[in-house]
Amino acid sequence: MPRGNLIVICVAFVVAMICYQSAAQSRYALMFQQGMRTISDFYVRPVENEDLFNAAMEGLTAPLDQNSVYIAPPRYSNFRRELGQEFGGIGVHVDFDEETREMVIITPLAGAPAYEAGIQAGDIVLAIDGVDLNGEDFDKSLERLHGETGTPVTLTVRHIGQEDPVDITMTRANIMVESVMGDTHGEGGKWDFHLASNPKIGYIRVDSFGDRTAEDFEFALEQIDEEAEGLIIDMRGNAGGYLTAAIQMVDMFIDQGDIVTTRTRNNRIRDVYEASSGGTIVPSDLPVVVMVNRFSASASEIFAAALQDHGRATVVGERSFGKGTVQSIFPLDGDRRAMKITTATYWRPNGSNIHRFPDSKEEDDWGVTPDEGGEMELDDETLTKVIKARRLHDVDRTNFSNPDEANEREISDEEKELLDFEDPQLQLAIELIEEAKK
Repeated sequence: MPRGNLIVICVAFVVAMICYQSAAQSRYALMFQQGMRTISDFYVRPVENEDLFNAAMEGLTAPLDQNSVYIAPPRYSNFRRELGQEFGGIGVHVDFDEETREMVIITPLAGAPAYEAGIQAGDIVLAIDGVDLNGEDFDKSLERLHGETGTPVTLTVRHIGQEDPVDITMTRANIMVESVMGDTHGEGGKWDFHLASNPKIGYIRVDSFGDRTAEDFEFALEQIDEEAEGLIIDMRGNAGGYLTAAIQMVDMFIDQGDIVTTRTRNNRIRDVYEASSGGTIVPSDLPVVVMVNRFSASASEIFAAALQDHGRATVVGERSFGKGTVQSIFPLDGDRRAMKITTATYWRPNGSNIHRFPDSKEEDDWGVTPDEGGEMELDDETLTKVIKARRLHDVDRTNFSNPDEANEREISDEEKELLDFEDPQLQLAIELIEEAKK
């Protein structure tokens, strides 16, 4: 066959395939329009086109994963404000357990209404304002948490290790999220980024990754004494956020090598994020410990995995959550609404996968596992004590109008016990730093 004829046949085949796929897409689009028109014209009661469209878009993302959703207005504006570290609501990061069909609190943001009201990481949300969730769509459950600033909302939750649920009422607020915190409050109510029990060790707690997290983290590093013997970075309960913030923070510790790789469909490499060669902020000889637990997910796992793989930090605690997927935002309708869908997965510098898929087993390679000697799982009772003790230490007693009143305020026997309680995972982190300095 002449070469020219072969080229014509190949071109014709490609054009035919494009036309076929285009025709198939047009066919489904036409059927979608027919479906909306049929309901609009013949359903026994009038239905708004907006309601039909929103329902159809929710159905379009339903067969995907729990992190792929359609975001209708006005929830889209709330979603954008949350990533910008300012939003209206009660201030919680949540996840949906596909197996049990339950909403799980991953992190109550420090200082937010949920945190102040006593919501804890690991709480199971059973009802919102007296209406049982009953395995309803995750997106709908999230929507019911939202509302106007200043309005009350009651969550029925089951705490870790407890059988009887409790009702907790809080008031929705416009929240400025403080994502980088220290151990206690110092002069002027500012965070002290040293351990109160061991001031020679720096301590930074990162609650989430937002617009200002990397900048605030760098500021916290600058507040730590140059004579510090080590640094503990607490990522426990951190549900993630902006990938960029995690990359920028890793870059403060290493000056070469991969930080994280994203792969798309068919395991194709999409992006490779590398450390810059401009030097580091943290001295290379300073011992560093990163703390994670079962609620550490996404960007916090990327941070911990990168420092672990580069030998720059020891990881302490328990195996992380295993949320290693990338969600991309696709704005619709002039940026009034959007689709958030999973488009890639995260891979560690050592080439291992981070994500725990629904069919993953415990022996499979996912998440971040503590280093040898750094493993310490907490039972439900101890984890509850850790959470409550942290909540008490977070109280800024310098904000009392009368300092004497702050110091003399009566506390309950339970509070006294919690203030004296030693976090076992934190104690292990301290021991490892002390060993590294010998």
